[in-house]
Amino acid sequence: MKKRIIFLVVLTLAFTTIFGFTGINPLSEALAQTSFQRVNFVNATVTANLLNVRQGPGTKYRVVCVLKKGQTVKVFGKLGDWYAIYETKGGCVGAVSSKYIKVAGTVTPAPKTTPTPAPSKTPTTPATPTPSKTPTTPTTPTPSKTPTGISQEEQTLLDLVNKARADAGVGALQFDMDLVKVARLKAKDMVDNNYFSHQSPTYGSPFDMMKQFGISFKTAGENIAGNQTVQKAFDAWMSSEGHRKNILNGSFNYTGIGIVSSPTYGKILVQQFIGR
Repeated sequence: MKKRIIFLVVLTLAFTTIFGFTGINPLSEALAQTSFQRVNFVNATVTANLLNVRQGPGTKYRVVCVLKKGQTVKVFGKLGDWYAIYETKGGCVGAVSSKYIKVAGTVTPAPKTTPTPAPSKTPTTPATPTPSKTPTTPTTPTPSKTPTGISQEEQTLLDLVNKARADAGVGALQFDMDLVKVARLKAKDMVDNNYFSHQSPTYGSPFDMMKQFGISFKTAGENIAGNQTVQKAFDAWMSSEGHRKNILNGSFNYTGIGIVSSPTYGKILVQQFIGR
């Protein structure tokens, strides 16, 4: 009996020594190895036809006895896949693989299946409509209402000029009716006196003429053209650097336009600009 107890102790120490401590820091090594678990002599039954009982937890250890299927043993320790057992009738003590014995009361329960709750339906929140952005002012200005006394051709020319200014980011021009009268006189003067020049033999320079008719201004300019249509005259101005500068000059805010029929050109067009 003493020999059996001594062998149990030795076997227990062998389990602990071989797999619990390896000469390295025990704490750090314990994190890498399977620890020895003591069991208080739990009953187990041999399930293999013949089961080798070895001196240690592994096939490299010597066989000390062989058990038969159905034999009962006591389990007093476990390390990984090996059990330390004691066969009470024959007195065999050693280690066996856990694959070939069934420990009483250790039927592996089926894993609990936690019912997956049905996903709750979240009422869909209707999307908040994004406020529509204020539409960007189109580069093409809406044709202004023709003031009383302005001809359709004069209004057409102003609309073309204001579109070009809008495209260039420059403010629109407005008709100054007093300046319209001056521009019309200048156009008529060129037809009557058969000349084509900014300098009038009757009124002098455009600036002199404006002053004669009481037009006040800080800056001023004049474009003249002889062409068959308003559109062609405008296109010619936009192709000329000096005329284009007058049309797109941001310092001008008022204009006067005069268009008179000409036997030579078809039409004489005069556009005068002022800034106040």
